Order: sequence, then C-alpha cells, then structure tokens
Amino acid sequence: MDDTVACTDTGQYPPNFVAQGLQPIFSPFWADLPHADIFTVITSDILHQLHQGIFKDHFKKWCMVLMGKQDFNAHFHAMPVFSGLRHFKEGISKVKQWTGADHKQVQPIFLTALIGTAPHPDVIKAGSSLLNFIYLAQYQSHIDCMLVALQQALDGFHTAKDVFVKLGCHKHFNVPKIHSLQHYIEMIRSLGSLDGLNTEHCKHFTMFL
Repeated sequence: MDDTVACTDTGQYPPNFVAQGLQPIFSPFWADLPHADIFTVITSDILHQLHQGIFKDHFKKWCMVLMGKQDFNAHFHAMPVFSGLRHFKEGISKVKQWTGADHKQVQPIFLTALIGTAPHPDVIKAGSSLLNFIYLAQYQSHIDCMLVALQQALDGFHTAKDVFVKLGCHKHFNVPKIHSLQHYIEMIRSLGSLDGLNTEHCKHFTMFL
C-alpha cells in the first residue's frame, strides 16, 4: 500500500491504485490560510441530505426491500383519498424522478403503508424517529426545546436502525448522509434555521434558465 501511494508523488497511478478505490489528494489552496475552516463551508442541506438522501436513497429503499414492491404499492393504492394528502394510486415504485415536493407529499403517509405489515416493530420506530427529525429540521425558527426534540428523534433513529441490518436489507451504516445528521443541531445553533441553506430554493431558479 505504501509503495502504491508513493507512486503518486511522481504523477504515477498504477492499476492497483485505482483497483483499491484510492483517489489522489492535492494540497488545497486554503490549507495555509489563517482563518479558513473548510468544514464550516459544508452546511446541512434539507433537500439532498434528508429528502433525496437519507429518506429516498436509504430508508425508502430499505422498506421497499422488506415489503416487496408489489405489496408496498398495493398499500399506497388502498389508502382512501383525503383532502390535502396526495393519493399514490399507482404506488411509489413507479415514480421515476422524485422532487422535494414529492417527498413532502409521501412522507406524511409513508408509515401508514408500514404499520401492521412491517416485519419488525423497530422498522416503525426507526421510520417514526427519522420522519420526526426531517419535520423538525425544516422549522423556520427554533428554540431550545425544539432542538432537544430534534436530538431525541435522532437518538431514536440510531437506537432502532440496526433492524435493517438484522433483516438483511442493508449491510452497514457507514453512510455520509447518515453521519451528517449529527451536525444539524450544531449547524442550527451556528447559522440559524436551515431553510436558508436548503438547495431546494436554488433549484426553482434553475427552472427558468
């Protein structure tokens, strides 16, 4: 391994360098700046970390594996139409492109499709805690008790999430977007509510370009 990494000093990238998934690291321009902290630039993002990240790319997929697409779609189809709630009459597996608005419409009814059919009660506990975290993180203002509730929701998710490994629908939780959740409270205390950092607002402007 040391010999492989040493080759990069001379601009060489042998095949085993690529095979082992290594990436070259270059000296960043900000390394010697006295007041630069690059980690403060990486802010929380509700759209890509919560809606499209932990919910869509992970939790929704885990549940789809546990329930099976056909059964899961049938549960959404069987839900009665109710004013103010979107009815996914074709289920959710056939939705090809999810937007932030789509996620907000499916999240209020998502647990309904799991209750009574989930193979383990911790699936419901993990989902309930995760959705509570997503809702609380979107508040436009926060007080201390809300941040306590946000931490409790995160703790509840971590307590129950191992069920997805036990049931075989996921191998590990070494996932950057899951890790990012632990920085949300710190980010809110430092920069304020996260709606100002949400890239969903920027996407609205790109629609007109």
